[in-house]
Amino acid sequence: MEASKKDIIVAILVGLVFIFLFCSLMIMVVINFVRRKRKILLEKQEQEAAFQEQLLQSQIEMQEHTLKNISQEIHDNVGQVLSLAKMNISILSLKDPSNVKLIDIKELVGKAIVDLRSLTTGYHGEGLLEAGLIHAIKREVVQLEKTELFKVSFTTAVTEIELEKNKSIFLYRMIQEILNNILKHSAAKNINISIFREKENIHIQIADDGKGFDKTDSGFRAGMGLNNLNKRAAMIGATLTIDSKIKEGTSVELIFHSL
Repeated sequence: MEASKKDIIVAILVGLVFIFLFCSLMIMVVINFVRRKRKILLEKQEQEAAFQEQLLQSQIEMQEHTLKNISQEIHDNVGQVLSLAKMNISILSLKDPSNVKLIDIKELVGKAIVDLRSLTTGYHGEGLLEAGLIHAIKREVVQLEKTELFKVSFTTAVTEIELEKNKSIFLYRMIQEILNNILKHSAAKNINISIFREKENIHIQIADDGKGFDKTDSGFRAGMGLNNLNKRAAMIGATLTIDSKIKEGTSVELIFHSL
Protein backbone atom coordinates (compact mmCIF):
# COMPACT_ATOMS: atom_id res chain seq x y z
CA MET A 1 0.00 0.00 0.00
CA GLU A 2 2.88 2.28 1.00
CA ALA A 3 4.69 1.42 -2.25
CA SER A 4 1.57 2.21 -4.24
CA LYS A 5 1.41 5.71 -2.70
CA LYS A 6 5.06 6.31 -3.53
CA ASP A 7 4.42 5.22 -7.11
CA ILE A 8 1.50 7.64 -7.36
CA ILE A 9 3.60 10.52 -5.94
CA VAL A 10 6.44 9.69 -8.32
CA ALA A 11 4.01 9.54 -11.22
CA ILE A 12 2.52 12.92 -10.22
CA LEU A 13 5.97 14.45 -9.90
CA VAL A 14 7.05 13.03 -13.25
CA GLY A 15 3.84 14.34 -14.77
CA LEU A 16 4.40 17.79 -13.30
CA VAL A 17 7.98 17.81 -14.56
CA PHE A 18 6.77 16.75 -17.97
CA ILE A 19 4.09 19.46 -17.98
CA PHE A 20 6.66 22.03 -16.84
CA LEU A 21 9.10 20.99 -19.56
CA PHE A 22 6.33 20.96 -22.16
CA CYS A 23 5.10 24.41 -21.12
CA SER A 24 8.68 25.72 -21.08
CA LEU A 25 9.21 24.31 -24.56
CA MET A 26 5.99 25.85 -25.83
CA ILE A 27 6.91 29.23 -24.28
CA MET A 28 10.31 29.07 -25.95
CA VAL A 29 8.66 28.20 -29.27
CA VAL A 30 6.23 31.11 -28.92
CA ILE A 31 9.02 33.52 -27.90
CA ASN A 32 11.17 32.36 -30.81
CA PHE A 33 8.21 32.74 -33.18
CA VAL A 34 7.48 36.26 -31.92
CA ARG A 35 11.15 37.20 -32.21
CA ARG A 36 11.36 35.86 -35.74
CA LYS A 37 8.14 37.62 -36.70
CA ARG A 38 9.40 40.87 -35.18
CA LYS A 39 12.74 40.47 -36.97
CA ILE A 40 11.00 39.84 -40.31
CA LEU A 41 8.74 42.86 -39.73
CA LEU A 42 11.73 45.04 -38.80
CA GLU A 43 13.64 43.88 -41.88
CA LYS A 44 10.59 44.61 -44.01
CA GLN A 45 10.29 48.10 -42.51
CA GLU A 46 14.00 48.72 -43.08
CA GLN A 47 13.71 47.53 -46.67
CA GLU A 48 10.66 49.76 -47.20
CA ALA A 49 12.48 52.74 -45.66
CA ALA A 50 15.53 52.05 -47.83
CA PHE A 51 13.33 51.75 -50.91
CA GLN A 52 11.55 55.04 -50.11
CA GLU A 53 14.91 56.73 -49.53
CA GLN A 54 16.27 55.43 -52.84
CA LEU A 55 13.06 56.49 -54.59
CA LEU A 56 13.24 60.00 -53.15
CA GLN A 57 16.95 60.15 -53.95
CA SER A 58 16.20 59.19 -57.56
CA GLN A 59 13.40 61.77 -57.78
CA ILE A 60 15.65 64.50 -56.43
CA GLU A 61 18.51 63.50 -58.73
CA MET A 62 16.11 63.65 -61.68
CA GLN A 63 14.83 67.03 -60.47
CA GLU A 64 18.39 68.33 -60.10
CA HIS A 65 19.28 67.03 -63.55
CA THR A 66 16.20 68.71 -65.06
CA LEU A 67 16.86 72.01 -63.28
CA LYS A 68 20.50 71.87 -64.34
CA ASN A 69 19.47 71.42 -67.98
CA ILE A 70 16.94 74.25 -67.69
CA SER A 71 19.52 76.60 -66.18
CA GLN A 72 22.01 75.67 -68.89
CA GLU A 73 19.46 76.28 -71.64
CA ILE A 74 18.46 79.64 -70.17
CA HIS A 75 22.09 80.65 -69.76
CA ASP A 76 23.14 79.52 -73.26
CA ASN A 77 20.11 80.72 -75.23
CA VAL A 78 18.25 83.52 -73.45
CA GLY A 79 21.46 84.83 -71.88
CA GLN A 80 23.20 85.02 -75.24
CA VAL A 81 20.23 86.77 -76.85
CA LEU A 82 20.16 89.38 -74.09
CA SER A 83 23.92 89.85 -74.28
CA LEU A 84 23.66 90.35 -78.04
CA ALA A 85 20.82 92.83 -77.56
CA LYS A 86 22.88 94.76 -75.00
CA MET A 87 25.83 94.86 -77.37
CA ASN A 88 23.69 96.23 -80.21
CA ILE A 89 22.16 98.82 -77.91
CA SER A 90 25.67 99.85 -76.85
CA ILE A 91 26.62 100.35 -80.51
CA LEU A 92 23.52 102.48 -81.08
CA SER A 93 24.30 104.46 -77.90
CA LEU A 94 27.77 105.25 -79.23
CA LYS A 95 26.23 106.60 -82.43
CA ASP A 96 23.66 108.62 -80.53
CA PRO A 97 25.02 109.28 -76.97
CA SER A 98 22.30 111.83 -76.24
CA ASN A 99 19.50 109.30 -76.66
CA VAL A 100 18.28 108.81 -73.09
CA LYS A 101 15.87 106.01 -74.04
CA LEU A 102 18.70 103.90 -75.43
CA ILE A 103 20.66 104.37 -72.20
CA ASP A 104 17.61 103.33 -70.16
CA ILE A 105 17.03 100.25 -72.36
CA LYS A 106 20.70 99.29 -72.02
CA GLU A 107 20.45 99.50 -68.22
CA LEU A 108 17.24 97.43 -68.21
CA VAL A 109 18.79 94.74 -70.41
CA GLY A 110 21.87 94.72 -68.16
CA LYS A 111 19.66 94.26 -65.11
CA ALA A 112 17.78 91.45 -66.89
CA ILE A 113 21.09 89.68 -67.55
CA VAL A 114 22.11 89.96 -63.87
CA ASP A 115 18.69 88.71 -62.71
CA LEU A 116 18.87 85.86 -65.21
CA ARG A 117 22.26 84.76 -63.92
CA SER A 118 20.96 84.86 -60.37
CA LEU A 119 17.91 82.84 -61.40
CA THR A 120 19.88 80.17 -63.26
CA THR A 121 22.29 79.82 -60.34
CA GLY A 122 19.29 79.11 -58.13
CA TYR A 123 18.14 76.40 -60.53
CA HIS A 124 21.61 74.90 -60.69
CA GLY A 125 22.03 73.19 -57.32
CA GLU A 126 25.77 72.61 -57.65
CA GLY A 127 26.31 76.27 -58.56
CA LEU A 128 25.15 77.43 -55.16
CA LEU A 129 27.94 75.47 -53.48
CA GLU A 130 30.58 77.62 -55.12
CA ALA A 131 29.75 80.59 -52.89
CA GLY A 132 28.30 78.55 -50.01
CA LEU A 133 24.89 77.88 -48.57
CA ILE A 134 24.61 81.13 -46.59
CA HIS A 135 25.24 83.11 -49.78
CA ALA A 136 22.61 81.03 -51.59
CA ILE A 137 20.05 81.76 -48.85
CA LYS A 138 20.86 85.47 -49.09
CA ARG A 139 20.20 85.25 -52.82
CA GLU A 140 16.78 83.77 -52.12
CA VAL A 141 16.09 86.69 -49.76
CA VAL A 142 17.01 89.13 -52.52
CA GLN A 143 14.64 87.35 -54.92
CA LEU A 144 11.84 87.60 -52.35
CA GLU A 145 12.47 91.29 -51.80
CA LYS A 146 12.31 91.92 -55.54
CA THR A 147 8.68 90.80 -55.54
CA GLU A 148 7.93 93.78 -53.26
CA LEU A 149 5.30 91.61 -51.57
CA PHE A 150 7.21 91.04 -48.34
CA LYS A 151 9.46 92.75 -45.87
CA VAL A 152 12.23 90.23 -45.26
CA SER A 153 14.47 90.15 -42.19
CA PHE A 154 17.56 87.94 -42.44
CA THR A 155 20.00 87.43 -39.57
CA THR A 156 22.74 84.85 -39.21
CA ALA A 157 25.27 84.13 -36.50
CA VAL A 158 26.85 81.50 -38.76
CA THR A 159 29.36 82.47 -41.43
CA GLU A 160 29.12 79.16 -43.27
CA ILE A 161 27.25 75.87 -43.10
CA GLU A 162 29.51 72.90 -43.69
CA LEU A 163 27.63 69.91 -45.06
CA GLU A 164 28.19 67.14 -47.56
CA LYS A 165 27.43 68.17 -51.14
CA ASN A 166 24.17 66.22 -51.51
CA LYS A 167 22.93 67.31 -48.08
CA SER A 168 23.65 70.95 -48.92
CA ILE A 169 21.55 70.68 -52.09
CA PHE A 170 18.76 68.92 -50.15
CA LEU A 171 18.81 71.66 -47.51
CA TYR A 172 18.77 74.43 -50.12
CA ARG A 173 15.81 72.84 -51.92
CA MET A 174 13.98 72.56 -48.60
CA ILE A 175 14.51 76.26 -47.91
CA GLN A 176 13.32 77.06 -51.44
CA GLU A 177 10.23 74.91 -50.84
CA ILE A 178 9.46 76.68 -47.55
CA LEU A 179 9.84 80.13 -49.11
CA ASN A 180 7.82 79.06 -52.15
CA ASN A 181 5.00 77.90 -49.86
CA ILE A 182 5.06 81.30 -48.15
CA LEU A 183 4.97 83.03 -51.51
CA LYS A 184 2.03 80.96 -52.80
CA HIS A 185 -0.12 80.33 -49.75
CA SER A 186 0.68 82.54 -46.76
CA ALA A 187 -0.58 86.01 -47.78
CA ALA A 188 2.09 87.26 -45.36
CA LYS A 189 3.60 90.73 -45.17
CA ASN A 190 6.71 89.92 -43.15
CA ILE A 191 9.20 87.05 -43.28
CA ASN A 192 11.89 86.48 -40.66
CA ILE A 193 14.82 84.17 -41.38
CA SER A 194 17.42 83.46 -38.71
CA ILE A 195 20.35 81.07 -38.58
CA PHE A 196 22.32 80.28 -35.45
CA ARG A 197 24.44 77.55 -33.90
CA GLU A 198 23.65 75.79 -30.65
CA LYS A 199 26.46 73.46 -29.56
CA GLU A 200 26.95 71.03 -32.47
CA ASN A 201 23.67 71.88 -34.21
CA ILE A 202 22.67 74.51 -36.75
CA HIS A 203 19.20 76.03 -36.43
CA ILE A 204 17.41 77.61 -39.39
CA GLN A 205 14.16 79.35 -38.49
CA ILE A 206 11.77 80.76 -41.10
CA ALA A 207 8.65 82.52 -39.84
CA ASP A 208 5.88 84.53 -41.50
CA ASP A 209 2.89 86.51 -40.27
CA GLY A 210 0.48 85.07 -42.83
CA LYS A 211 -2.88 83.38 -42.53
CA GLY A 212 -1.45 80.13 -41.12
CA PHE A 213 -3.22 76.78 -40.92
CA ASP A 214 -4.47 74.24 -38.40
CA LYS A 215 -2.95 70.76 -38.78
CA THR A 216 -5.55 69.32 -36.38
CA ASP A 217 -8.43 70.49 -38.56
CA SER A 218 -10.31 67.57 -40.15
CA GLY A 219 -10.21 69.33 -43.50
CA PHE A 220 -6.44 69.88 -43.45
CA ARG A 221 -4.48 67.82 -45.95
CA ALA A 222 -0.69 67.97 -46.10
CA GLY A 223 0.35 68.70 -49.66
CA MET A 224 3.26 67.29 -51.61
CA GLY A 225 5.45 70.18 -50.45
CA LEU A 226 5.05 69.37 -46.75
CA ASN A 227 5.49 65.65 -47.36
CA ASN A 228 8.67 66.25 -49.34
CA LEU A 229 10.01 68.48 -46.58
CA ASN A 230 9.53 65.71 -44.01
CA LYS A 231 11.14 63.09 -46.25
CA ARG A 232 14.11 65.27 -47.15
CA ALA A 233 14.63 66.21 -43.50
CA ALA A 234 14.76 62.52 -42.60
CA MET A 235 17.24 61.84 -45.39
CA ILE A 236 19.74 64.44 -44.18
CA GLY A 237 19.20 63.59 -40.52
CA ALA A 238 17.52 66.90 -39.72
CA THR A 239 14.68 67.65 -37.33
CA LEU A 240 11.81 69.55 -38.93
CA THR A 241 9.29 71.40 -36.77
CA ILE A 242 6.33 73.28 -38.21
CA ASP A 243 4.15 75.42 -35.95
CA SER A 244 1.21 77.29 -37.40
CA LYS A 245 -1.87 79.06 -36.10
CA ILE A 246 -4.79 80.49 -38.02
CA LYS A 247 -4.31 84.25 -38.61
CA GLU A 248 -1.02 84.19 -36.66
CA GLY A 249 1.34 82.80 -39.28
CA THR A 250 3.69 79.86 -39.59
CA SER A 251 7.10 79.07 -38.14
CA VAL A 252 9.38 76.40 -39.59
CA GLU A 253 12.57 75.26 -37.86
CA LEU A 254 15.27 72.99 -39.24
CA ILE A 255 17.85 71.57 -36.84
CA PHE A 256 20.78 69.53 -38.13
CA HIS A 257 24.34 68.58 -37.30
CA SER A 258 27.02 70.49 -39.17
CA LEU A 259 30.47 69.08 -40.02
